[in-house]
Parts: sequence; structure tokens; C-alpha cells
Amino acid sequence: MCFVYLDDLKVDRSADTKDFDTKEFQLKMANLGKILSHDATKFALACKPPRKPVDAIRMVSEISNTIYRLVGFYNTIPKEKGQGYRDAYKSSASDLLLGVISLCSSFMDKKNEEETKKKLVFMVPTAALWDHCNEMTHLPKDNKEAVLGAWKSIQETLKDAQSEVHDIASGEDISGGFDDEEEEEDKTEALDEEELEMAKTCSKLVDMSMFVTQKIERRCVRENQNPPVEWLDLIYNKAKKLVDETDVLVSQLYDEEVETMKKEVEKYIKLAGDLVKTAKEQATPEHAKWFEICENKYATM
Repeated sequence: MCFVYLDDLKVDRSADTKDFDTKEFQLKMANLGKILSHDATKFALACKPPRKPVDAIRMVSEISNTIYRLVGFYNTIPKEKGQGYRDAYKSSASDLLLGVISLCSSFMDKKNEEETKKKLVFMVPTAALWDHCNEMTHLPKDNKEAVLGAWKSIQETLKDAQSEVHDIASGEDISGGFDDEEEEEDKTEALDEEELEMAKTCSKLVDMSMFVTQKIERRCVRENQNPPVEWLDLIYNKAKKLVDETDVLVSQLYDEEVETMKKEVEKYIKLAGDLVKTAKEQATPEHAKWFEICENKYATM
């Protein structure tokens, strides 16, 4: 059942739900999370040795019903409410389904029966499922909240890349990403002068990306009372694309020739400039000027 629902979540349906209220939907899904959490507890108690098949069968039916409702409600989200909003609930539903699968699996292997009696191994997947259910109470109430939540991952990834490229540009990181325990012959040689200059250029670009994404998050999304749903999805997708390219840019510093890196830098600048241009659409006149300065800065790099 759960595997069927996981496949079902991959289908991009076009729901036409009239008067869909994102805030009411969040409350409805949060309540379903609480119900599933209680179901998981009763299921674990019903299945642990010594068990009564009739109790376990009843709880399987209860969990099945809750999961059915949860996936069904997810499929009522209209596309116009935002891809970020839909993705947040899709990810949560997927985690819940995988949690239920893990819990059920802990009781299905006869080899684990004696271990289940001694160590209560089912408590680990039960606790994990409780956590996933609890996370349902923190799901976004609209697409703006969804994008703000996902934006944290963008900032964290950029922060890691920023730290790494700073080390490379300073000449401190000569491992090429290898651990100290790797064989000596697997380590990468230090950058030459021209490569080091390229690393410094990449470092400046990543610093600027960090600053730009922080500015967008605060000025164009968080402080914007009603940003358009479509624009929120667009700005997030462009920021995500830039972050993905940041990983590529930094990782290639040791692997590619300088001429190749110049092309990568040009590509990166184009993506960054495109992000700034889109951000400017929802910026106040005051902050739009700042983004214009960024555009000009990228044009001269």
C-alpha cells in the first residue's frame, strides 16, 4: 500500500479545487499527523510480543485509512498555490510513508522476533515516525512560508561552499577535498599563481552570491507582504540553480584548466545576473537600486 502511494506522489496531478484555503489545509494535515502518530503508537503496542493478530489487523486498517486520507488530501492542492507549497507537503507525505514502511518492516522479519522481545527494536522506527508526524505541525501555510523554509537550505549550502572556496583561495586547502587519511598520491598539488587568481575570483563570486541571496530573502520575500506565487517559485528555482552551479564551480577549481574555469565563471555570472534581474521585479525602489548596482558589478566581472 505505502509503496503504491509513494509512486502516486510522483504523478503531477492538476487539481481543480475551488476555494482552496492553504491555512486551513495546513491545520487539516497537522491534525492528520497527530492521528497518525497515535496510530503508530497503538500499532506498535498491538504488534509487540506477545501479540494478538486481531489487534494488529485492526491497527493496520486504522493506519491505512489515515494514510489514504493524507495522500488524498495532498492531491487536492491546486498548482496555482505554488510549487514550493506543494513540494513541502509532498516531501512530508513521502517521509511519513517511508516511516510507516520502516515501522511495519521491524515486525515482519521472523529473524528479528527474539530481538524484538529483548530490545524492543520497533521503538526506533516508531520514534522516527513520531518525529515526522510532529513536523506536520510546522508545514507552511502558504507558498511564501514554503519558499522561506527552503531558502534556509540555499543559505547553508552557500555557506559551506563559501568556506571551502576561501580556504582554496588562501592557499590553505591543498587536499582537493581528500581526507587526511587518503593516500599521499591521491592528494592534489597546490595551485599555481594563475590558478590561485582564478580561485580568488570564484571566492569573490561566491561571497557576492551569499550577499545577494540574503538580500533577496529579507527584502524581496520576507518583507514583501504579498509576493506573487509564480514569482516565488521562479526566484527560488533560479537561486537553487545558482547554488547548484556554485558547488560545481568550487569543486572544479582543482580539476579543470584555467581556460575551462573562465567559461564556468562566465556561466556562473550569467546565472547570478539573471537571479538579480528577477529579484529586482519585487524590490522596492530603494532596494531595486541596490540590485541594479549588482547587475552592473556582474557585467564588469
